[in-house]
Amino acid sequence: MVLARGVSIAILSHLASIKSIPHRTELVAEYLVDQSDRQISAAKPQSKKGRAMGLFTKDIKTMDDLFMHTLQDIYYAENKIIQSLPQMIDTASNPQLKQGLKSHLGETKNHVKRLEQVFKMQGQKPRSIDCPAIDGIVEEAEDVTGEVEDVDVLDAAIVAAAQAVEHYEITRYGSLIAWAKQLGRAECVSLLEQTLDEEKAADKKLTAVAESKVNPAATRSP
Repeated sequence: MVLARGVSIAILSHLASIKSIPHRTELVAEYLVDQSDRQISAAKPQSKKGRAMGLFTKDIKTMDDLFMHTLQDIYYAENKIIQSLPQMIDTASNPQLKQGLKSHLGETKNHVKRLEQVFKMQGQKPRSIDCPAIDGIVEEAEDVTGEVEDVDVLDAAIVAAAQAVEHYEITRYGSLIAWAKQLGRAECVSLLEQTLDEEKAADKKLTAVAESKVNPAATRSP
């Protein structure tokens, strides 16, 4: 029987004293599982207080906390999109797609300004928290588009990536609006609804250009 690296001398000595091979095998398995669990636990990202971090941390105790957390999340996402859109615009070939992305870049900059107004209404300075979701969507888009050589197929990939971003934003703004209404923050609702309407409109425009131009062209490509 081959033992994995990391089995201690004490464990080996103890195993040597056990005559029952099934019992010996069972103990080795238990030891390896325990070591694996410890490695996984050590690999988890830790906060400054030493606890494992996740989407919903112990710092979120009230609906107001959740609202602010999600506001910081989408603030990060919008700024991330501002950084990534110029590359998508440069990569796109279809004129309508390129123009649509340029237009939405301008809208996104206004979305950031609106979010900053919402922060101010809460008596808070604009602040972002890392958003693994949007980072993952953008990273995947960069990976996929970087592997496509045909320009028409590449445009189709860009539309899909852009819509993945839009759909994430739509869910976030929808939640923020619902919570703002529940918290009685009508002034926040008005600003957030303006942005949500623009996100939905951008998604519809992407669908239209994909169905009328981009997808047919990509299908005809060899």
